[in-house]
Amino acid sequence: MSSEHATYFLKGIREAFNWPRVIQLVTTSKPVQYTLLKSLALNGVAYLGILVILETFYNTPDHHLFGYSYTDLTGYPLYLICLVFNSKFYTQIAQGQQNTQDGLDIATSITTVVLYGNFALFIAALRFIPYIGPAISFLIYTIVMAYYCFEYKWISQDWTIEQRMVYAEHHWAYYLGFGLPAATITFFLSTLRAGGVFALVYPSYIMMASVATPEPVGMTSSKLDLFIVIRFMNQCIMSSIRYLGGSKMMMETKKDNLGKLV
Repeated sequence: MSSEHATYFLKGIREAFNWPRVIQLVTTSKPVQYTLLKSLALNGVAYLGILVILETFYNTPDHHLFGYSYTDLTGYPLYLICLVFNSKFYTQIAQGQQNTQDGLDIATSITTVVLYGNFALFIAALRFIPYIGPAISFLIYTIVMAYYCFEYKWISQDWTIEQRMVYAEHHWAYYLGFGLPAATITFFLSTLRAGGVFALVYPSYIMMASVATPEPVGMTSSKLDLFIVIRFMNQCIMSSIRYLGGSKMMMETKKDNLGKLV
């Protein structure tokens, strides 16, 4: 990393500790206060509370069903339910600061879900590379974490997913710094614990990202093709979805034609 990139990296870290921005919004915005209280109740009290109880009292070989622990059988469905509510909380917080769209069309929503799934699969797969895998996985995870934090800001600017990924690849040093704090406190936890902790801290980073100014300005920095594998995975899955959707439409058309003949 050159001295120039080190400067961008350090600025990212500084702006990831912009807690005065968070305090300002929390103390001046009633909607943000109310949303954060709901998030704390759901993720901190309900979700993590249940998880602690399960891991403390129901985490023995006797507490298994169909080969799975009670923690997994209860934790993952609860985690998915929390994701639905959390997405609404995050949108409300983002809308309280900037002109964020109320919602996304179905095609964009599907593409985003596929992207997030591929991020998770890619980061998990990197861990299996001998010796250097865990370190590379952590670095990519850190940049992806920053990507998440800036997602709502980019949505408000009507950026496509490809524009977001290209921007992150050009500003990788800054995003490596910005994503480092959140990545450090979640990467080494189990999936269920990391999900709960992330849900608690993520709203704060949405607020910080809304006023952050990544450097360098524009696309002047050297670009790293960090998401080349992700793009390939996205393309394969979306092509399969379009193919299956097209096949279904053809079958329905044939049925309609057959019905007309009869």
